[in-house]
Amino acid sequence: MTNKKFEVINKLDIANEKVGVVIVYSILITILLFSWWMFNFSEAIFKSRQPDRIIVGITALIGIILYSYYLIFCSKKSYITKVELIWMLIVAFFVRLALGRAVSGHPIDVNCFKAWMNIVSNDMLNIYEKNIFIDYLPGYLIVLALFKNIASIVSYSISEELLIKLPNIIADIAIIIMVLGLKRKFGSQLTRVESIVILFNPALIMLSSLWGQSDNFVLMLFIALFVSLVYNSHILAGCITAYLLFTKPQFILYLPLIILYWIYNLWIRNNTKDVIKQIISFGILSSALYFLFMPYKDILWLPAFFAKVAGEYPYYTVNAFNIYYAAGLNWVKIGGMYNFINLIVLAIAYILVLVQFGLGLNKTNDKIVQLKYLMQGGLIVGLLSYNFMTGMHERYAIFAWLFCLMLYLMSNDIILLSGAVVISLLSFMNISKVLDLSLSNIYFVQREFSNFLVAIANIMILIVILYVITHNLLKCKKKKV
Repeated sequence: MTNKKFEVINKLDIANEKVGVVIVYSILITILLFSWWMFNFSEAIFKSRQPDRIIVGITALIGIILYSYYLIFCSKKSYITKVELIWMLIVAFFVRLALGRAVSGHPIDVNCFKAWMNIVSNDMLNIYEKNIFIDYLPGYLIVLALFKNIASIVSYSISEELLIKLPNIIADIAIIIMVLGLKRKFGSQLTRVESIVILFNPALIMLSSLWGQSDNFVLMLFIALFVSLVYNSHILAGCITAYLLFTKPQFILYLPLIILYWIYNLWIRNNTKDVIKQIISFGILSSALYFLFMPYKDILWLPAFFAKVAGEYPYYTVNAFNIYYAAGLNWVKIGGMYNFINLIVLAIAYILVLVQFGLGLNKTNDKIVQLKYLMQGGLIVGLLSYNFMTGMHERYAIFAWLFCLMLYLMSNDIILLSGAVVISLLSFMNISKVLDLSLSNIYFVQREFSNFLVAIANIMILIVILYVITHNLLKCKKKKV
């Protein structure tokens, strides 16, 4: 064997060993965190006096452990086969169903979703004319109504708690399928590491199956938007952007990224035809949703809705382990300054986005390069907003996880994969603590040293990610020069 061949094989062996180490540690951390949470939560389960749910929860945990063991020790390939992927999807789906049935979810959020679901399933278009509390946009309410009506049509008996979780459980499965398509588009296969990071991600499972929130469905829409741009489905991209705007109020933080993308392609690249398709489809669907759900003669209802949502939580932080939690300001009222602080943070975030656009794009016609910088912008906005904007909830760091994962898929930079894993694990620690307390009707997280460390770690991962992005930008700039 020649020295060159030996060196190539040796490098492959070293690379495989590194992948194996990442797999082992990611799985072990996931199992340990889930085990800790399940045993910590066991008292609340036993108090419910429903032993069948206890058995289901324990069975789901054992299933994760056995399947993880198979992935680590029973196959030496780093890439999964089609049969393995199908099996993984089935396991992940039924694990989520089992856990979704075992735990009722966050009491306030679940009860709100149930009430809204029952109203919109019978009288969808007049939901905002009723004298009820509602802080969700119609996009997700339409999904809840659809699932409720399908369950009624097929006459299938299912608890309302599990029914409101189903869209997000299915969204998790759709995410991995779309990621598989992206990997193939970028010329590679899905690895076990990537599949585990998504399908057995403790933060995703916590949100979809245990909490009962809508964030997983929104993550699916984000990836669907990215996929549509990669595959040149411009009308679909515009429609998804409009639907995102009418699904989650927090999307307003990321909408300027899409607008910058449109401006760049119209003004600098002169790519008028494709962008016009996106803008027209966005305008048509947005207008349809706007006027269909508009309360009687209230033409400015959407700006008023966003203003109301922005003013609902005038606190430095709402159980989000960020810089304000580290400073002991959880649920501490700000006064009239919270919108001003948020505007400053958002302005700084988009100044950084514009700087990285200016350093990296250089009027490129490469669509993938453009999307890469779009994902970097989303990561910057996601991390900065979570750590420094006021009124942040414990769940919102999960959007930064998504952008970090998308960046990794495009670059295969192991540092970004590690960043995505760390962000999701820190999110899990935050979310699980809040959910654990809420199931005992406690909605204020006391300042504890372990939570303080999570808050500091969130700030540190922001600094590390900004350094990695800046370093890569400057390195690319030197190569071009």
